Amino acid sequence: MKSKRAITVGLLVALTLVFASPARAILGLGDVVFDPTNYAQAIKSFIQLEQQYAQLVQIYEQSRQQYEQMLLMAKTVPVNMQLRYRAVVTPWTNANATNTYGTTAGWVTAINTGSGVDAGYSQSIQPLQPYGAALGNIPDDQQGRVKTSYGTVELTDGANLEAIGTIGRIRANAPTLENTLESLEQDSLSSDPAMNTEVGVLNKINATNLIGLRNTQDTNKLLVSLAEQQILASKRTRDAETQAINQHVHFMTEGKVALTSQASDASAAMLAWQMP
Repeated sequence: MKSKRAITVGLLVALTLVFASPARAILGLGDVVFDPTNYAQAIKSFIQLEQQYAQLVQIYEQSRQQYEQMLLMAKTVPVNMQLRYRAVVTPWTNANATNTYGTTAGWVTAINTGSGVDAGYSQSIQPLQPYGAALGNIPDDQQGRVKTSYGTVELTDGANLEAIGTIGRIRANAPTLENTLESLEQDSLSSDPAMNTEVGVLNKINATNLIGLRNTQDTNKLLVSLAEQQILASKRTRDAETQAINQHVHFMTEGKVALTSQASDASAAMLAWQMP
């Protein structure tokens, strides 16, 4: 490379000396004399040309490397992608149950489709009857416990309805999601060059991320339903423990007085008793 450059420099210098404008003597007479100004300008022009040439060579090398890199990145995996990497799909089956007495069909439909949840749930549970005017027959100190127990059942029904609706909607959307995943899998494993461009690969990656976000959102919905069920179970345990503690407090506070009142004058009453 250096020898070629030296030869090129020598040739350019020689050509510059040959074709440089000669300077003549005074009044154009006499011998041709050497003009250092023209020579310096020629050398300067040559150096600039050499620098431009070096830059062009560098640009060419960079362009060639980029082109070779693009060719390398455009190559597909040298295997049968469909045969080698295709995953087996596990089908998502729907809930099913017998309907001997006509109480489960609505539940099954609701938990598989997310529609008719209220009717299906009400059909499959024992109805909760209101106390109505009979609440006044309960002693005042027991009405609070009765009301909270009644409210616990109502909250449980609400949580169950929400959980059934969430599960049903997810199951109803499962076939569409499976088709989307299958299409994405086919596009990702395709050997078609048009499906393996840089933009195409990025689009498939974006689609995969969006599907993952959707699945995460559905998972969070199910987790919220489970958390709500656990909260209600904790409430039941808390109500039972609170009732036991309140009964113990009531006994410790009023039990001695009650027993004393019942036992007072018992001996006199027994001595005064006579056979009829």
